[in-house]
Amino acid sequence: MGNSPGVEHEPIPGGEVSGSASYWEATGDEPALRWTGRTDLPTFSSIYEARKLETPIARRWLAVGTAVVVAGPFAIVGALLGTGGKIGFGLLLLAITIGPLAEEVLKASGALYLAEQRPWLVPAGWVLPLTAVAAGLVFAAIENAVYLNIYIADPTPEIIRWRWIAGPLLHGGASLIAGLGVRKMWTITDRDLTAPRIRHAAPYLIAAVAVHGLYNLTVTLLELTDVIF
Repeated sequence: MGNSPGVEHEPIPGGEVSGSASYWEATGDEPALRWTGRTDLPTFSSIYEARKLETPIARRWLAVGTAVVVAGPFAIVGALLGTGGKIGFGLLLLAITIGPLAEEVLKASGALYLAEQRPWLVPAGWVLPLTAVAAGLVFAAIENAVYLNIYIADPTPEIIRWRWIAGPLLHGGASLIAGLGVRKMWTITDRDLTAPRIRHAAPYLIAAVAVHGLYNLTVTLLELTDVIF
């Protein structure tokens, strides 16, 4: 049988990758199109390698800096989920589940976006954990400024010292765990030239949320027993 009529007229990008191409345009990887026998369709690997070659190093570092600056403040949305109100079961559940989940995902969102949506903008794998940690530290600084000036009336020197030690350690450490997962996801993409898969980072993100939730639970119990506050 000959080629199916009309296939050659389908609006499918050719093998040449344009400067605006996205890996979502990797039509050569579509199972439904493999039967056509066409070899000129762009694949993820061809798009990825082309974008890496055409992206200046300065632009990559600019993207990394932007990810840090945006992700830290963006994660404050997650912090707002667990603030205010009298301590009770509902608030405790929120503080050890939804709050940590929202914060850790949002703190890692800059690194995640680069690794999943724009992997060619990542200069090297080690940059991603550092990006996540930097975003976590930016978040910790903003969170402390909010708590010590708005939510906590007349904080004692002990409270101030505790927050400036524990906050950066918690948020920086949890973000490092999440960042290592993002690095693994990007490394697999860069090594195998396959589209990014969030499942490679998911175990690390879950671990970061668990660490954060355990911290929140411990601090809440200590607060109830007047050990810290």
